[in-house]
Amino acid sequence: MKKINSISDLKQEKRRLQMRQEALEKNIRNNWEGLQKSVKFSAVVKDAYSNLMNHKAAENLKDNSIINSTLQYGIALLAEKISSKAGEKLKKFFKK
Repeated sequence: MKKINSISDLKQEKRRLQMRQEALEKNIRNNWEGLQKSVKFSAVVKDAYSNLMNHKAAENLKDNSIINSTLQYGIALLAEKISSKAGEKLKKFFKK
């Protein structure tokens, strides 16, 4: 710990601690806002559905039929877009 010898040293240390406190509080606010966004129902549903679609698309690409896998991949992308639109609408609905 730094030794404080004068009033000016004490004031300087106080300013340093206040700046550190402000930075830590800002970090906490940002983390809290990120946590709130990630826990929202619409975000959870959207992430779960997106993961499901990506997994199914990856499985479909393993098939031998290029036409079959292309169609299934296109359908998966379309479903993902529809689900993202539905997620946005749910988000707007739950904000009200």
